[in-house]
Amino acid sequence: MSNKILKFELIEGLPEDNGTYFVLLEDGSIKEGYFGSFSFPHHQEYIIRIANCEDEEFYYEKCIGWLKPIE
Repeated sequence: MSNKILKFELIEGLPEDNGTYFVLLEDGSIKEGYFGSFSFPHHQEYIIRIANCEDEEFYYEKCIGWLKPIE
């Protein structure tokens, strides 16, 4: 098994562009997702909506950072 180093840009606040990002959640986990114009409730900037693909339901988590992959 070979090791691979991944590089990320830490985004402060909300990303300026739509696209795929990794989201650092309050519990320390990281989720990959798409940032679009409706990715969070407008009244709570750091709360994001996450889809659970297994049961096809949405839930909300507190986001503490956005990571953009650098190639």
